Amino acid sequence: MPRSLTTHIDSPREVGLRLKAARERAGLSQRQLAFPGCTAAYISRLEAGARVPSLQMVNQLAVRLDVTGQWLATGVDPTTVEPTELLEAEVALRLGEYDEAERHYRAHLTPGDPARAAALAGLGQIAFRAERIEEAIDLLQQALDARNGRTLTDPGAIDTLGRAYAISGAMESSVALLERAVAEAREAQASVEELRFSVLLANALIDIGAFGRAETALASVIRIAEGIGDPVTTARVFWSQSRLHTMRREPELAGRYARRALEILERTENDSYVGMAYHLLAYSEIEAGEFGDALGLLARGRELFGPELGQRDEARFSIEEARAYMGLGRHNDAAVAARRVLAASDAMQPADRGRAFVTLGDVFLAAGESQRARSLFEQGLGLLLQHGRRHALEAGRRLADLLESEGETDAALQVLKRASEGASFAPATAGERVQI
Repeated sequence: MPRSLTTHIDSPREVGLRLKAARERAGLSQRQLAFPGCTAAYISRLEAGARVPSLQMVNQLAVRLDVTGQWLATGVDPTTVEPTELLEAEVALRLGEYDEAERHYRAHLTPGDPARAAALAGLGQIAFRAERIEEAIDLLQQALDARNGRTLTDPGAIDTLGRAYAISGAMESSVALLERAVAEAREAQASVEELRFSVLLANALIDIGAFGRAETALASVIRIAEGIGDPVTTARVFWSQSRLHTMRREPELAGRYARRALEILERTENDSYVGMAYHLLAYSEIEAGEFGDALGLLARGRELFGPELGQRDEARFSIEEARAYMGLGRHNDAAVAARRVLAASDAMQPADRGRAFVTLGDVFLAAGESQRARSLFEQGLGLLLQHGRRHALEAGRRLADLLESEGETDAALQVLKRASEGASFAPATAGERVQI
């Protein structure tokens, strides 16, 4: 599941009103509240509801105004007040100071400590950011269990746990968790959380090919988004719609929605979200045969990520660069990108890794390395039959063509049969057959 856009505020207007009220209670002018990276002019735009602050910015302002980040972002205070040390850990986590955050969290792991669940969740977030996915799942699941399975206590932890399950290939666990979270949010009439979990659920359903169920989830999201009136919320809807059309091999519609999401996201403060929007748009351009344009978009996306580009995102960008170079006939450049993909492939979720191996097989085949290509096609087909069946037939065709060219006609027919059967069959999930 690709990185999704996170709804962390109820609306820019309401955040602006709360920010102004908290600032005036603290007796501070906009100039006095300003700090490096947050000018008085920017605070003025925030208070007017004209900008969408990042979660890091929300928490930095909250600390300076002696309010909670959750209240400033959503108007709701946490149900329990956690120790000051955990608030410090949360700030350190948001600022990327992971060693400091971990030190604070580990001080609250003793059984019986009222902050133990929050500490486990914080350590799980750190593990996820470090791409230690199995460790993150274990810690975040422990935190959820310690909270008696209540998903609304810490929506951010549920968000991350759903992503971690997807990255590990446990898509059914991801879908089940997010369906439960959507139901709990709907029952509690928590519209912001319902929207957040619904979009994540839609993306998980897209990843398993359940397009009809994904459309249903997005339909409910659109209704909620219209009521909230938050531009980032709208961008998240466009983002998901773009993914849905991408997976349905409708590049023109996918590109249209990706551009609309990008237009909104470029007005926000989160460069990584914008970077992934460029990546998604580049994918659509490649599917449409616009390989040169795709390379420009990927370069811009990399620039926005900067040093925050992790292994998984490196692999995602490199695989699309390899595809674009292949489309342009620049096989040497494609091979360089392919080597980057191989170096980071372990960080990819299984379905993405399967697609990557098929593309890499094309690269090595063009370079005359047919045995290496054959091995990659075989690995890719095996992964896609397990985790990404909608792409399995294309992988089977690539391998069958190679086998036929080498005189192994019977083996080629067997591969095509295996791929065709695998692509047309999908196991039932949650009482409904997956739509391929």
